Amino acid sequence: MKPSKSRGAALLLSLWALFLLAALVMSWALNIDSRLNISGTENRILEAQAMAASGAEVAITPTIKPNSPNLEGKFGPRQSYSARITGEGGRLN
Repeated sequence: MKPSKSRGAALLLSLWALFLLAALVMSWALNIDSRLNISGTENRILEAQAMAASGAEVAITPTIKPNSPNLEGKFGPRQSYSARITGEGGRLN
């Protein structure tokens, strides 16, 4: 009895389908990874903008003095702000 050629074609077709599914899963995983990286970067940018705004708000408060401890602060292990009060007498418009 001769082995039929269709058995070899079915094996080749199933291997090809397996390859396509593996490529699809890999591209999906890379897409998720890149989205997570972008999301983390955007989150850090938002935190930095919030920290800068809070430092500026502290600095422009009319009742704050130049040696006040409120000009520097920490919100976590990696988040802090430092504000400096300077005069605007030497600025040109």
